[in-house]
Amino acid sequence: MNIRKIFIICAVILAVCVNFYAQNSWEKYRSGNSSKSEKAEKVDEFGRTNECDRGARLDNLFIHLLNDSTLRGVVIVYKGTDVLPANYESRTDRSLIRFYRNQILFRNFDASRIEFIEGGFRNTQMTELWIVPSGVVIPKPSETVLKPELPTNKTFLYDQNHLADISYNEIDYLEEYLLPSVKAEREAEQREFEEYLKSEETSEIETTEEIEPEQPKTPEEIEAEKFFWANERFGEVIKDQKDASGVIIFYADDQIYDINKLQTFIDEGRRKIAKEASISPAKIQIVFGGYRSSVEAEFWIMPKNGAFPTPTPETRPVEEPEDETDEENL
Repeated sequence: MNIRKIFIICAVILAVCVNFYAQNSWEKYRSGNSSKSEKAEKVDEFGRTNECDRGARLDNLFIHLLNDSTLRGVVIVYKGTDVLPANYESRTDRSLIRFYRNQILFRNFDASRIEFIEGGFRNTQMTELWIVPSGVVIPKPSETVLKPELPTNKTFLYDQNHLADISYNEIDYLEEYLLPSVKAEREAEQREFEEYLKSEETSEIETTEEIEPEQPKTPEEIEAEKFFWANERFGEVIKDQKDASGVIIFYADDQIYDINKLQTFIDEGRRKIAKEASISPAKIQIVFGGYRSSVEAEFWIMPKNGAFPTPTPETRPVEEPEDETDEENL
């Protein structure tokens, strides 16, 4: 499937999800389910869900605020005690907060009317959406539990990250590790997409708004983006736990990426982690864990005499052979 088709399909799915949920919420608002009151009102509460659903639920909050300028929005985010230990120190799931803030920017909504509160821990991840009238005290986190403790006597998964997070980076820094054949195919698709944008079908679209050129990123900013996945705290935990060592297991599709070159990228991240923690890079091993559909890395803490972590690759999907007979009959 080429880029053009993927782009169109994604746009249609997003529009359907958001419009359906927002229209349904608007009908509830008109029917009186969101009647004005003199106290904070919780309009939604939900646990783990997909991005389409989260975005639609936030749109519901926007509807309430747009129809009453005296209201403020409050988003309380609770982390679950089942999160990975890398998230114990921060009270809130960073990626979740980033998603909500990006949604506000995408909708061009007034960010000053929505406040985010780090709710602490609950047994499972939870988000609450509130509307608060002017002059009313904002709600406080509730039903919280104590922060979990780091394991000390067994091997445990400390953190895991995708190495190409498009919600965080504007640039795919993994492109340089693509196999030559894959890189050539993607460049051809990109040229096809650019030609499509220049075609007669899109030439009728006039753009009157002048877009200001983006300021170039500094080398420091580029470095931070490129190695956002290299959790510096990982090295600190290895250092703090006596005689412990670390293991980075990375996964990738070896039919798309040059695994040897990709491992040099992982090694750069390992050295940055070790340098920040003032430990030897030799304290952290790197292992290729096998196939996964996306490039990911797991960060394991292994105490002295602890069991070595076992890689958990995905099963590669079986490609269905093309039916040449059917193609000939078309």
